[in-house]
Amino acid sequence: MAAATVQAPSDVYRAADWLAERHPWVRQLVERIAGRIDVHPDWPDTVAGAVNGHLAHSAAWAEYEDRYPPPDDDAAFWEWQAQGPQASREVQAYGVMSSGEKNLVRLVATLGGRVAWSPMDVSFDQRGAAVLADWLAVVHAQLPAWVYPAASDDALVVQLAAVSDATNGEGVAALSR
Repeated sequence: MAAATVQAPSDVYRAADWLAERHPWVRQLVERIAGRIDVHPDWPDTVAGAVNGHLAHSAAWAEYEDRYPPPDDDAAFWEWQAQGPQASREVQAYGVMSSGEKNLVRLVATLGGRVAWSPMDVSFDQRGAAVLADWLAVVHAQLPAWVYPAASDDALVVQLAAVSDATNGEGVAALSR
């Protein structure tokens, strides 16, 4: 039996929810930052804020360490650390993630705001590749169909869907606008 064709959402907030629904790993990671996303509809903003806040917090720590080098004494070190820049719970939750988890969260955070993300961040495992494939389908859906040549309309998205389908199972055969 052929699987149903679904439409990648063009609205970025719905697209973020769609990714979290299709990929349990995305949901787990973003809920570590934003709390339960089903009761927090602006979670993409929270996640984007955590990513950007982490960059700002890291810069603040670098400046703090330049101005006030860490002491050698253990007791003094803990006092020095307590006097340093403080991060929100969301920034802390993002900060302790592995580099692979951070790469994926930054990708998802692009749906909540402007965040630093680069193709250099693409170092995903199979689960991450499936999320990337769906994210690219969301990007594809952002533009109206008339900007794509007719011969290539959904060819890329169908190829990307195969990556996602291989990981998520046969629930969705192809994505289209």
